[in-house]
Amino acid sequence: MNVAQHINHSYKTGNKEELLRVKGELSKQLKELDVFFEEYLEVFDTQLNASDKASVVWKAYNDKYKAYENIKYSFRMTNYYLGML
Repeated sequence: MNVAQHINHSYKTGNKEELLRVKGELSKQLKELDVFFEEYLEVFDTQLNASDKASVVWKAYNDKYKAYENIKYSFRMTNYYLGML
């Protein structure tokens, strides 16, 4: 079961405690990725400003950014369901 399915299942069963736990975990993951991006941008700033969007540096950045977007979506979904309980 992926995170979105788990959130949906917790909402359908009215398990507010589990939604709060998941929200805390997602919040922790978002904060860790925020720190990663701050450090990554600091270290690889000049390479990211280069026009080569196919570089290894950009690929790693894009992969992490996709993960960040997925976590952010799940976080918003959790908040939405918590507001409905």
